[in-house]
Amino acid sequence: MEPEFQIIGHGLAGAILAETFSRSGCRVRVWDDGGPASSDVAAGLFTPLTGMRLAPSWGLDDALPAMSTFYTSLELALGNRLFHPLPTYRIFRSEAQAQEWNTRTAPEFVRTADVSDLPINAPWGAVCIDGGGWVDLANMLDGLQQRRRDKNEWGPPRSGAALTVWAEGARAAVSPLWRDAGWRNAHGDVLIVRVPGLATHQVYSFGKFLQPIGDDLFRCGATYTWDHTCSEPREEGRIELERELRGFLKLPFEVIDHQAGIRPVAVARVPIVGPHPDDDHQWIFNGFASKGVLYAPWLAARLLDYVREGRALPAETWAPRRIERNRARVATAQNKASCRSD
Repeated sequence: MEPEFQIIGHGLAGAILAETFSRSGCRVRVWDDGGPASSDVAAGLFTPLTGMRLAPSWGLDDALPAMSTFYTSLELALGNRLFHPLPTYRIFRSEAQAQEWNTRTAPEFVRTADVSDLPINAPWGAVCIDGGGWVDLANMLDGLQQRRRDKNEWGPPRSGAALTVWAEGARAAVSPLWRDAGWRNAHGDVLIVRVPGLATHQVYSFGKFLQPIGDDLFRCGATYTWDHTCSEPREEGRIELERELRGFLKLPFEVIDHQAGIRPVAVARVPIVGPHPDDDHQWIFNGFASKGVLYAPWLAARLLDYVREGRALPAETWAPRRIERNRARVATAQNKASCRSD
């Protein structure tokens, strides 16, 4: 009989991993206790470029086609629209930023954008980034949980699994098993706002983001508050987002909801995948931060390839290497602090 793979956590990462393994014919068992998860409030955005300089995301050439294939096939399997490709209008936030951009050769996915007729404040212009969009995570997670239940693949953990894969998001930072991987989780506030009259054919990026979700509603986010462990919405976060919206929009808006979550951010800033160096029956699939939509399908497939064929995972993600490096870094810092105190 095919060995069983037990997956703990059914947020974005765990759900995609379970679906990938199940589709391939693996025996899987999935469990989530229903606690707070960043996937419950995440925007589900993806973009091929990142940072102020719009550099290609790490692993993009492999991750982008894997992502598109996975979500389009999942839509067919669930009978529900989940995948929403949309361009992003990246608004320049200063004259210097616009001038610096104009000296560069535009990378792939980027084209000029005329935003002069839009009801937004963009005095220095913008560029349009193609190849991005968003995934409806709420519908995806509901559909995949039902799929696991229908296939008798849902239930509490039990002994005897060949591997247990932990995909618990921000909880890893306080887990005795995984805290040595190195975490700096980030609290994020998000608003749901109604903005009648604002075009819904693109995502707006202006230091924060505005993501159209239908019926004149937009998701606005997100704040970053480091090392804040409570997942409840923060009033300071709401104030910050409303201030940014008032500066960006020329239209009135109405706040419909205020949500928040804790992003699982690895110190190394790329996901962590693979076995624990002290227990090769315990594995991790985590640390996707705000890029889980892009990276999870690709890395889930790579993890399956490793388990079945021994094909190496990307070195940057390999859990034993990451944990040992972080342990060494912490030990060095502790030794230096001890020397200073002496």
